[in-house]
Amino acid sequence: MRPSLGQGQLAPFLASHSHAFTRAELVAAWSRRQLDAALANGLATRLLTGVYCGTSHGSDPRVRGEALTLWQPRGALTGSGALHLYAPRLPAPQRMDFVVPLGHRLRPRPWVRLRQTGPVRATILAGGVPSVEMPRALLDAWRYAPAAERRNVLWEALWARVCTWRQLWRELERTPQVAGRRDLERVLGWFAEGATTPLEVRARHEVFADARFREFEWQVPVALPHRRATVDMLHRCAMVAVELDGDRYHSTRHARDDDRERQTDLVAAGLVVLRFGWADITQRPEWCRERLLTTVAGRLASPGRW
Repeated sequence: MRPSLGQGQLAPFLASHSHAFTRAELVAAWSRRQLDAALANGLATRLLTGVYCGTSHGSDPRVRGEALTLWQPRGALTGSGALHLYAPRLPAPQRMDFVVPLGHRLRPRPWVRLRQTGPVRATILAGGVPSVEMPRALLDAWRYAPAAERRNVLWEALWARVCTWRQLWRELERTPQVAGRRDLERVLGWFAEGATTPLEVRARHEVFADARFREFEWQVPVALPHRRATVDMLHRCAMVAVELDGDRYHSTRHARDDDRERQTDLVAAGLVVLRFGWADITQRPEWCRERLLTTVAGRLASPGRW
């Protein structure tokens, strides 16, 4: 919620409120002289034509998003900026992508990448800022990113649950031209094969994808004395299972108790269980591979012990 204007002096007001404001509303609530003085003293900054904020807030993505919609009310945020405002755990971009209808001659600042298109489709509020819907924002983030970074943008956004892979697929189907389309279709096809989470897809197709892991089966039902369980990966000969801690891992006490009981049942059935989380798979894939292969080799070398 934007604050009430006209309280106290302008410069302290701008410093204490992380919002963007039009020149007209600042001059009406204070004066042109106070605004010019704040600019001259470096306490206010002009983000876009006719739009200002306190200098300390000039790099805040939400303030920049507000500035864009004050500057061009018919536009909407998209790409990585919209994703970040919707899911703040995602990285904040250096530049904000903004879509506006065709027919405008605009001169944005260097921190803005302007995309002129047809009428902007229905928008949502991402962090209070009008944005395109998340499947469109993610598709735009994909195609605007450098080719080497596209997959990571996709993985992180899907893991943050900004949208589902099916929603992204539908958005892709109705968008005729997309940079890197073949690669995106390939990745989404991995989900269509039956994977349940981005973690499983990434583990299966990027981390445990070479010939050393060809004897592993995926999504294998295991009959236990008191339950049926499905493990993400299983090496039958070595009796080694891998659990990828994704959507099934919860923080409630009941979920932790159930997870611990499931692990106990798997171990009691003779399985060695290795658990890898999102940070493991994304930040240290070679460690995951080494741990898994070492465990399998040790089990195969000493079959009589189990």
